[in-house]
Amino acid sequence: MSVDRSELHALLDQVPEADLSVTRKLPRALAAASDVAPAESEEDFTEEAKRDVEAAEAFFDGGGKGVPHKQVLKEFDLA
Repeated sequence: MSVDRSELHALLDQVPEADLSVTRKLPRALAAASDVAPAESEEDFTEEAKRDVEAAEAFFDGGGKGVPHKQVLKEFDLA
């Protein structure tokens, strides 16, 4: 299915004002993701990024289960 920008702009124009703050999160995330090149090796990560990855791995290795999907939806008033 082919989608052009004019269709996306038309859909955006239909989003209620109250939902714009939530709506902008997806395009921002997509734009940010396209601006990040994959690291070639661990040396390409900053020390802060390495600590963040290690903390996330420790959380899940320790039995952490993350945030349930229903809770995320509720936080954004989508459930």
